[in-house]
Amino acid sequence: MFSSIVVVAHLGKHEQIKTTMKSAKQRDVTQSAMRQQPREKPLRTLPVRSAPEPAGEPARRPQAQRSAETQAKLIAAAISCLHRFGYSATSVTMVADEAGVSRGAMTHQYPTRTDLMLAVVEAVFEQDVQHYERTVAEKTPMQWIRELPATMWEVMSQPSGTAVIEIMLASRSDPELADKLRSMQNAIDRLSHPWIIERLEAAGLRDRPNGEAIHRLFVAAIRGLSLEALFRRDRADAENSVAVLSELLRLLYPDMDTELAQQSN
Repeated sequence: MFSSIVVVAHLGKHEQIKTTMKSAKQRDVTQSAMRQQPREKPLRTLPVRSAPEPAGEPARRPQAQRSAETQAKLIAAAISCLHRFGYSATSVTMVADEAGVSRGAMTHQYPTRTDLMLAVVEAVFEQDVQHYERTVAEKTPMQWIRELPATMWEVMSQPSGTAVIEIMLASRSDPELADKLRSMQNAIDRLSHPWIIERLEAAGLRDRPNGEAIHRLFVAAIRGLSLEALFRRDRADAENSVAVLSELLRLLYPDMDTELAQQSN
């Protein structure tokens, strides 16, 4: 998902976006702290001895690792449920059961359904960034630009992309979710298009004056095609439309073919 929610961003900008996302959550963390005072932790002393664990007893994993593993299970389960059943049917109980996690453990990680859904969007975004970065490393700059619509389709047509779309649609009737999701999306949008410009320049191309609108058009078109494919149960037909978007991209940037010919010589 994600750019857009399905986006493209390099690692440095990815960290900036994550920082912005975290700051958008600051208000909710503060309110939660006011409602629920943390329990005092007992002082811990150094162990009397440092003998190894008895044979056959596995070492206890650090709390941070156990927490991260629980979060990963819950996010994967939420994506699966959103993709298979849709937002309205995806309850926190369903997600906990799907993940094999107790309800208490789930609410410890994500106190509300909104918290879980925002975590899904952020996790999908991180996965999408990694996918785009891999494709940049695997292709020439020109090849990457020419294949961008197909790459976007790969990202947005996955179950994770469908999950994000479900959350976006649900935000229409959930003001709290909409407000927080919009802040997250705005943080992504502020950095995604400048990175596209960098990729164009790396390929020897210049962005158009309306380049940002073109980027938004392609994101919206491919997002719509992913929904159409789900409805019609026909990916091949949607992929034919993605190929048309690739043709449109070459028409919008006619220097693409010229530059490619020069690079071939």
